[in-house]
Amino acid sequence: MQLEVKGLKSGYGKVQVLHGIDLTVQSGAITTILGANGAGKSTLMKTIGGHLPIIEGEIVHNGQHLNEIGPLHVCMAGVGLVPQDKNVFAELSVRDNLQASAAAFEGAEERVAEVLKRFPILQERGNQLASTLSGGERQTLAIATALVAGPDILLLDEPTAGLAPIFVDRIVGWVEELAQDGTGVAWVVEQNPEKILAISEDAYVLDAGRVTEVLKSKSLLEPGRLEEVLLQVHA
Repeated sequence: MQLEVKGLKSGYGKVQVLHGIDLTVQSGAITTILGANGAGKSTLMKTIGGHLPIIEGEIVHNGQHLNEIGPLHVCMAGVGLVPQDKNVFAELSVRDNLQASAAAFEGAEERVAEVLKRFPILQERGNQLASTLSGGERQTLAIATALVAGPDILLLDEPTAGLAPIFVDRIVGWVEELAQDGTGVAWVVEQNPEKILAISEDAYVLDAGRVTEVLKSKSLLEPGRLEEVLLQVHA
């Protein structure tokens, strides 16, 4: 199973942000997406997730074209998106967030129970409003709401940004487990890139809406190499 993005052009209204992106996410592997602010990383995630219209190009998941089918059908096709912000219902409880996300799928209660088993902290906070959670707990809930749909491709837009180190480590560990279980992950990262690169296969570098390099993630852990690549992007 894999997700293929071919020649993708997208943006906001008349403003084009992506200029022909090619990207492959393999099942059971973590793919890292790097780039400066404004490089198009979040736009790429939102377009794949069905939240932005495609100007040109195609998105194919396991042979199924995902162009213009909308976020719900993208999710039901097996591609889950965790946006950077506004990714939970703040005035609903933890459990209600999960149940709302699972409602469109068969065996909703079993799906929620399985996710709560994976994330015990959410089990403890089940009746607590999402608005009262810590930043790390909230991001955990956001990931969990995507997982109740049982995606085989998971899109993560900076899920560890601004979090305490303990939650960064937990999320990295959870996502690594998901990949080991066969889920393909595309992870947009700006903060703590070394921890994600250490568990990632490939790294795509974006600049001004284009892929400028595709590298083996481990190569960016060589002393000075990550800084060199990011400085080239900022130049």
